[in-house]
Amino acid sequence: MTNSSQKIRTEKKSSSLLILTLDFGGSATKGIYGKLDQNNPGLLVMEPEVLKVPFESVASHSTDTLGTTEPENIAWVSYGHDTFAVGYLAKNNYYANAGLKELKYERAIAKTLAAVWAVSQKLRLGASFQLALTCLLPPGELENKESFLRQLQTALANYTTPTGIIRVELVESKCLPEGAGIYLAYQKKVGEALKAKVIALAMVGYRNASVLISDKGRLEANGKTSDLGMIRLLETVVAKTSGQTVSGLAPAIVAAGSDISSTPFLRLLRSTLNTNRHQELQLLQKAVKLARREYTAALTSWLDQVINRSLVDEILFCGGTADYLRKELNSHYPGTPCLWGVGADIPKQVDKFSLGSRLADVYSVFLYFSQQVQK
Repeated sequence: MTNSSQKIRTEKKSSSLLILTLDFGGSATKGIYGKLDQNNPGLLVMEPEVLKVPFESVASHSTDTLGTTEPENIAWVSYGHDTFAVGYLAKNNYYANAGLKELKYERAIAKTLAAVWAVSQKLRLGASFQLALTCLLPPGELENKESFLRQLQTALANYTTPTGIIRVELVESKCLPEGAGIYLAYQKKVGEALKAKVIALAMVGYRNASVLISDKGRLEANGKTSDLGMIRLLETVVAKTSGQTVSGLAPAIVAAGSDISSTPFLRLLRSTLNTNRHQELQLLQKAVKLARREYTAALTSWLDQVINRSLVDEILFCGGTADYLRKELNSHYPGTPCLWGVGADIPKQVDKFSLGSRLADVYSVFLYFSQQVQK
């Protein structure tokens, strides 16, 4: 009788414990989630926009529309005395911005609450469940982690969503530096050999560039962070062209690659006459080429300040922007082994939006963290 009761309690706990890892990227919030004792993780992707709005304004965006859209597209949360539209709803209905000049953790509470609610809808967790959470933050913001987690725990305990009030018990939480997943995957791959090396882990994303140093297997706590993400290049191109936007340029510039191919830019042209379109295309390509050179110079100059080439055995590059500049970064470090694509292999059923290397960090942390929780 006792064993049977214990089994029932264990199954109940397993079914109501959500394991979630979040990466608050400047271009998107990326999350990997799953239930305890289940081996089929899912992917959540939300736009980065967040905006404080009147409660009455979002109350109409309820589950009435859940039949035709995913929950992350109508996400809003209300806690304390504030209400926030998050992700697609904030971007599409309220013209919110991505807050790239603010600290990530300041918007992370609303983003986390919205992500937890959206996942709870996908997994049908109900209005009350437990949460084991890992968040990735820039190394320069980790000193705020205790305050962030304390505020988050209070907010999770009772907040309002499009489906009503939900109560989430934060049973385990951890904040790790961006790049930690890549490091954990590399550690698993090379094993003891890591203890004989000094490795620089360079994460270059949409908003930030960060560097962590692993000295003989010990990851130093005081990593460095700058605001030299892809956004700097995009802003330069916008300033040198007419009528372009950061959100429109980003996918085209990445698709154009190091050769600055013209094809991805054709849909961005605003001119209607062929002669003007040709001239506009040339100006756009020229602006991208120059901005890429300027951005590369600024980024490598900063990296040289925080990475001592004479002491580092290898540099692990990660992040979508690092991939975009692979040719230039390899050229800048001719005498130092540069490693790319380090991280857990991401199953196709998880990477349903073909984000590739942009998921390597968050997915690797999820695998590690879920193993720890199950232990």
